[in-house]
Amino acid sequence: MAPIANCIVMDEYNVQPTQKECDLVARWARESGVISDHMTINIIPCHVQHGKHYTVMATLLLPSIWSGAEVSQLQKGLSRALSIHFNIPLQKIFVTTNVINSGMVVEGGEEKRW
Repeated sequence: MAPIANCIVMDEYNVQPTQKECDLVARWARESGVISDHMTINIIPCHVQHGKHYTVMATLLLPSIWSGAEVSQLQKGLSRALSIHFNIPLQKIFVTTNVINSGMVVEGGEEKRW
């Protein structure tokens, strides 16, 4: 399992997919210092948000094989990449990270173990 980011983006910042969307993955990789080959970012439009307002709320899914320092690099790099991509301050971005244990992923019908 490679890094996957599910990003909920307020409607006014949600753009139609273009080459710029592909650049977001490359930017995340650069900001994190990792190779982008297997990184995925899903952009999910948000029509309504109640409570404390964030322009982007991201959930980062990472396999447990990443070290603590690598997890830190990936989540901070994602935050910086989203800030640059959407041209918004870091304070408007919220990232939470879920570390997934080996065997807790099914891809192509097969459990993945690492």
